[in-house]
Amino acid sequence: MLHSAVHPGFSNLHGVGIIAMRDIPIGTAVWWPCPRCTVLPIGQQVLAPPNVLRWLAEFGYRRADGGLIAPCRGAYLLNHSCDATVLDVGLSVGLAVRDIRRGEEVTGDYRGFRYEDPWSFACLCGTARCTGTVSATAGEPPRELIAAWSERLRPALTAAPNVPQETTVLGGDIHGVTGIGWASDHAG
Repeated sequence: MLHSAVHPGFSNLHGVGIIAMRDIPIGTAVWWPCPRCTVLPIGQQVLAPPNVLRWLAEFGYRRADGGLIAPCRGAYLLNHSCDATVLDVGLSVGLAVRDIRRGEEVTGDYRGFRYEDPWSFACLCGTARCTGTVSATAGEPPRELIAAWSERLRPALTAAPNVPQETTVLGGDIHGVTGIGWASDHAG
């Protein structure tokens, strides 16, 4: 589910993306799984038509339990940036890690997808933090990346209790398992 302040729109990074329709303060939960987000359990994937599985491989993400989730309300259009405006590692939501201005593209860091089949692509974000090539991270991401994410999440976690939220901000469970406490373990 996407925050009401964001909507699909034209992207400077890659075709279509998610754009802020109004200012979004640091600490705002920008996206989160919801009951309308379809999850295809691993046991049912063999029964799914190939075109559905291809779509989910491109636009969904794999959870720790092997299920494939199809984010609703256009959340699958969230583009990658190595200097993402939203991070979700260790949280039940994608949290704005800095103020996002009206008209700005809202981005995530795809290196947090750690249960995917192997993939990589040439990054087009052009930020100072750009790694050039982005790959799925099998298992736990490298410690340096976790440290960088945690440093960026620290001010957002501090701000979150003082920002009006459209959902609850919790640790763990975003990938179908509990106790992935990176944000809480590394932010304080």
